[in-house]
Amino acid sequence: MTFTNQRYIGDQNGERVLLVQNGVNFFRGISLGSSTGEYVAAGGPTFATAAELNQFKANIAYLNYVQHSVSTSSIKTTSSELFTNSGTGQTGNGSGDVRTIPDPRISHRVTFPHGTTNGIGRLAVTGPTHMTQLVIKDNDSSVTFDCYFARFFDGFTTGATNSIEIMLVGATGNSVTAGFIGRTGPFLFETPDGATSQAARGDIKTLKNVNSFREFVKDQASLSLDGATFNAITYGIAANKTAIFFRGTTDLTELSTISNLLAVNQKGRSADYISSYHVPFLGATSATFGVVGITFNAVTGGSASTGEHPISEFDDALGKLFKVKTDTKLTLDATIKSLNDATTIREITNTSF
Repeated sequence: MTFTNQRYIGDQNGERVLLVQNGVNFFRGISLGSSTGEYVAAGGPTFATAAELNQFKANIAYLNYVQHSVSTSSIKTTSSELFTNSGTGQTGNGSGDVRTIPDPRISHRVTFPHGTTNGIGRLAVTGPTHMTQLVIKDNDSSVTFDCYFARFFDGFTTGATNSIEIMLVGATGNSVTAGFIGRTGPFLFETPDGATSQAARGDIKTLKNVNSFREFVKDQASLSLDGATFNAITYGIAANKTAIFFRGTTDLTELSTISNLLAVNQKGRSADYISSYHVPFLGATSATFGVVGITFNAVTGGSASTGEHPISEFDDALGKLFKVKTDTKLTLDATIKSLNDATTIREITNTSF
């Protein structure tokens, strides 16, 4: 069977960077919106369109697994091709020999058996290449999912290779397959041109821990959804007034206590009402305007200030702040649950927040 190679669309959510890859070799992460020219300047190959760079858009958590390139210093002979000007029998110091690091998204190493059944390994240098889509079938359950080829791992000394490294296992935004999790195999791997190899479950080694990666992305979600330094709300009868509550300067529990005390005060004689309450360290127009403090009407002036039980400006603002914080917590809790339920790194990096 053959199929059309589907280019990876890139990670869709979270804090992302553009991975500069030259084949499987990784150089650095650059700004997500970099142009094709900037990509080349950073060490990557030339692409005709910016859309072709999408496949390299990756969650910044992958950079936690990057180790710096290693410069090796060893004695090389002229046969190493590092010293083309050396005479016969001469040696040199290979101090300029740099061992680059592979794509940081690599997550599994798959070892195939020797022999004619190893169709992918027999392709050796001719393919597949970095970012080629591979379709995977669990022969036990007939479930099919996919991944992307990273590199042949153990060389081509016999004209074939036994091991490949893969990445992006699963399906974007799809938790149905769970990748290799909970499946017994054996697994059949197929390239777009129909070459196949099969591996037992025990011959698939996990190189990147899903739970560790999940924690990196959960931190991103927390900062994205609940990392603001202030909460801006509107209040008043026409909701035309603004209050900026800065984190660390106002405590919701303390403000609620004050609200209760003011409510008790309203039960006394009207002559003794506390008519207003000043909250310091608030912004009155925007977060950049400055901290000026706000004096709220403590009796009326809220969004439902008419009727038998009027709401004060203070309670109106406090209620709006409580709703913002509650909505934020509910959204964050739901996102963290989705991340905890995800079973593959690919699903984690495509969880929306």
